[in-house]
Amino acid sequence: MVAPVLFLLAGLTIRESQTLVRSGCDAGDAVVANLRAGTPVEIRFRLADGSDCVKIAANDGVNEVVGYVSSSALDGLETFEKGRTSAHSVDSAPERQTLVLSVNGPPNRGHNTDLERARALLAANQPEEALEILEPAVVRYHNNPGVLLLAGLAAYRSDQLDAALGYWKQSLDLSPNPSLEGMYERVKREVSADPANQRLVGMRILLRYDRDAVPVDAARAILGTLDQEYGRISIDLGCSTSERIVAIVMNRQTYLQSTGAAEWSGGWFDGRIHISWNGEKTVGPDMRRGLAHELVHACLTSIPAGESQWPAWLQEGLAQKLSGDRLDTATRMQLQKMIQAHQAPRLEELHPDWSRMNPQQARFAYNLSLAAADALADLYPGEGLRNVLRNPEKLDQVTAELDKKLGF
Repeated sequence: MVAPVLFLLAGLTIRESQTLVRSGCDAGDAVVANLRAGTPVEIRFRLADGSDCVKIAANDGVNEVVGYVSSSALDGLETFEKGRTSAHSVDSAPERQTLVLSVNGPPNRGHNTDLERARALLAANQPEEALEILEPAVVRYHNNPGVLLLAGLAAYRSDQLDAALGYWKQSLDLSPNPSLEGMYERVKREVSADPANQRLVGMRILLRYDRDAVPVDAARAILGTLDQEYGRISIDLGCSTSERIVAIVMNRQTYLQSTGAAEWSGGWFDGRIHISWNGEKTVGPDMRRGLAHELVHACLTSIPAGESQWPAWLQEGLAQKLSGDRLDTATRMQLQKMIQAHQAPRLEELHPDWSRMNPQQARFAYNLSLAAADALADLYPGEGLRNVLRNPEKLDQVTAELDKKLGF
């Protein structure tokens, strides 16, 4: 599963006082909170089934609240969606809220060029090189919150969490930003919860792990598997990396605490790979598939996607297919029935926020994406997939072909 790193924007808020937050989308579902007008909210996901129901997270002044409201209850949603679909991003991560990165560059044309270069390097999964550009920019423009924000992101992606927190703290002191504050607090929790401080270095991977949870022999096996699988995947997709990909392995509880990932997830990519270790002494078939899945996300991050991101269905479909997942006959038949009955969204209608789906919603989205990846392989065999990824401007046409092949 892939997670968005950070795309900063003005936050969404509750439109009217006495807005009821419910445990589900139906009017009869239990009320979990009553929010006042102006309460900042974070979108967890927006259903694509026509109900226009939105899952949010907020603070009612006493407790953290997670529940469902109608989109009409939110101020700023239209701007949010417009920015989400049109903004340049620094990461191809599609699954949580995709917020608009808005970095106000300093009044110097040459530095703006450097800033764009740093953005491009982050988009190509080269955060260390991006940080080399941004570190002198921070010294020169130490009062610019946007430059500090971007430097923190590069540090975070480079697995330099203390440095990231330092840059973000300076940015927040200069210019309060609810989205950045949320990321800042999440990374603070990660630092406090993550005991993975042992390192192993491979050809393409830097592995960080908790030696109390992962025996050294298992860590070496994980590193070897990651290097091997990346070699295979890079041939299939046509990606490459000039910097080692950071992979962090921890026990299940620490994984959930440090990432905030959904309960049903076993892996998380946010520019770094996070893996929930199953406690075994070696890498079994299921763990190999999980490692390969996250490596596909890392691989796709380094392939330019044009003016937008690689869509969620493509990311997750390819991650499943190239890690060896298969749809059984019963699942395919169920998908076909839903498509024929107009009960399923087209690929382009799948909302990018998957990380907060419930298990049933997630299962459907992943199954449809895997079916699309299978159809993609049929339509574009051999080198065809690499050609699709080399020409992102043709993806709309490819998506329409897949919709037709799937029966929409």
